Amino acid sequence: MSQVNRFLQSEPAHQLSLRKLAKMVGYSPGTLINLFGSYSRLILAANAQTLDQIAQRLGDRMEQDESAETRLHRFAEAYLAFAQEHPHQWRLLFEHHLDEGEELPQWQWSRIDRLFDMIEQCLYELNKNSRAEDRHEVSRTIWASVHGICALSIDDKLFARTTVSAESMISALLTHFLSSWKQY
Repeated sequence: MSQVNRFLQSEPAHQLSLRKLAKMVGYSPGTLINLFGSYSRLILAANAQTLDQIAQRLGDRMEQDESAETRLHRFAEAYLAFAQEHPHQWRLLFEHHLDEGEELPQWQWSRIDRLFDMIEQCLYELNKNSRAEDRHEVSRTIWASVHGICALSIDDKLFARTTVSAESMISALLTHFLSSWKQY
């Protein structure tokens, strides 16, 4: 599905179609449907590749000898950098909807869980008395907050009259949030 992600380097997902993709890879649309089961599943496979790319980048940035707080900052910085460098590919992760009645396959859940596990491990290191349920919720709270800043940043919708950057907003968010988490 690297062709999908290659297309998304310059064009938004709504410009992509099964016919266009089939032409790019030299297959018929029917062959692609036979291979993936549906256009939705094909996009899901491309999104799996994107999640793998994000996980690789985040893993590369989070050195194990750094503090858990520093690793979380690096995680967020790398996530923002990916969103800024690959906005169409990043957006497709969240714009794609499964067909009605279809559930996210386990292979996709595994990729998503791997990303949240990185955050939860850091949260555990920062507060070893925390409960797994709390780390689960807080990891999603941190991600959702960082994700929102990323989305507003790449759409140029931060609406700041001063030189507020997405990086400084993420840093402030994590610094204040993690300060409370360590004492929770």
